Amino acid sequence: MLPGLEAVLRTGVLHGNGEVGQRVERWMERTYGFRHVLLTTSGTHALELAMMLLDAKSGDEAILPSFTFVSTANAVLRAGLVPVFAEIDEETLNISPQDVAKRVTPKTRVIIPVHYGGVACDMDALGSIADEHKLAIVEDAAHAIGASYKGRMLGGIGAMGCLSFHDTKNVTCGEGGAFVTNDDRLAARAETIREKGTNRAQFLRGEVDKYTWVDIGSSFVISEILAALLEAQFAVIEEITKRRKTIYEFYLTNLRPLEQRGLLRLPVIPPYAQTNYHLFHILLPTEGIRNALMVHLRNAGIGAAFHYIPLHSSPFGKQFARGDLPVTDKVSRCLLRLPLYPDLTEAESSYIVEQIAEFFSKISRE
Repeated sequence: MLPGLEAVLRTGVLHGNGEVGQRVERWMERTYGFRHVLLTTSGTHALELAMMLLDAKSGDEAILPSFTFVSTANAVLRAGLVPVFAEIDEETLNISPQDVAKRVTPKTRVIIPVHYGGVACDMDALGSIADEHKLAIVEDAAHAIGASYKGRMLGGIGAMGCLSFHDTKNVTCGEGGAFVTNDDRLAARAETIREKGTNRAQFLRGEVDKYTWVDIGSSFVISEILAALLEAQFAVIEEITKRRKTIYEFYLTNLRPLEQRGLLRLPVIPPYAQTNYHLFHILLPTEGIRNALMVHLRNAGIGAAFHYIPLHSSPFGKQFARGDLPVTDKVSRCLLRLPLYPDLTEAESSYIVEQIAEFFSKISRE
């Protein structure tokens, strides 16, 4: 058993906002330069908390990419905002600032950049749009723990940021997340909302003499058990990132010849971005080739997979669609994710590359 987890179990203090959770929050603040970190039960709940803090009026709009997980849009809707789906950049697969600018209306309240695969969005361009129209930026940094934009950690650039520690993320406690802000006022209210709308945290610190209901809220506090698991993960995050980088760069180097032949496209990391190597994708020329390669790899025992179905084309999301998003649609049809996790061996990585090369060799003969 992990020492930290065993210690938590011995104390019998299993609820949230305890010693271990606060220790993880302070570590993240020191390490990443965030002013305030509040651990949450999921990245989804971090987003919901951020949207609640906007105090949106009915009809207010949020601009977000269609190429994202449903949690981004659900948090918007649950706060009473209307999602406005924007196009993505064809190289980075992040939200396009040029398209965002076209979609701003008098009802726009917030821009939600999603840092796809741990690669930063163009935050300067988005920040200029936000400043011009007096909009908030809430970063969906679910993929992006430890990644940065021009030296600034993702999640800590906008008014608020939201991280995920889901089982699929670089650092995980199974289910978990974090709300980040550098704004003291937002942090104080977020602490209350996270504790079911009560002033429990202030009461425990001796700042108030009564523990009572003072605001809207929900139960977003992560348990000490999960915080202990998260602390153990953060203790080895450098090793995790180093191993992921090795695998990522192996794919880049060994798949480059196929890209040079025009058979696929590799991911692009702009000069302003330092990624955390969250995922590795390739883009195929057509949906048919993507699907055929996916089947070939699965038959070879390799778990390659596609990614998001664009929200604007989903059964529920169609009602919010405003025009076509051709880049988003094409990327969704042609993208394939390759296995990327710290325990992936060099032999396994080589086998994956060999199978991709074998697939293209096979179809060239047909």
